[in-house]
Amino acid sequence: MPRTLIAVNEQGLLTLPAEIRRRLGIRTGSQLEVKVVDNAINLRRATVIPEEDRWAYTPEALASLRRALADVRAGRVYEVTEEDLLAGRVPRRAGRVSRRRPPKQ
Repeated sequence: MPRTLIAVNEQGLLTLPAEIRRRLGIRTGSQLEVKVVDNAINLRRATVIPEEDRWAYTPEALASLRRALADVRAGRVYEVTEEDLLAGRVPRRAGRVSRRRPPKQ
């Protein structure tokens, strides 16, 4: 794509040409991340994670997902019904050591 010049108006706003917006999938309401690197401005579409979904990106949740995927790869996959879950009949991972501390006496 050839170099494109964009003017900044009095309010500091700039307009991205339609061709660039289409190419990058930028629509009305899209959020952009702005980063200044070596005296240059980099714009890219921002990945916005809703507040209610942020728990899924915590180190604990990601570690749990990695363990689950490792179980799937190793063939440790179980079918559990809702009835089993409600009754507390859940298969346990073999060889897993409890991380709970024993109660103080």
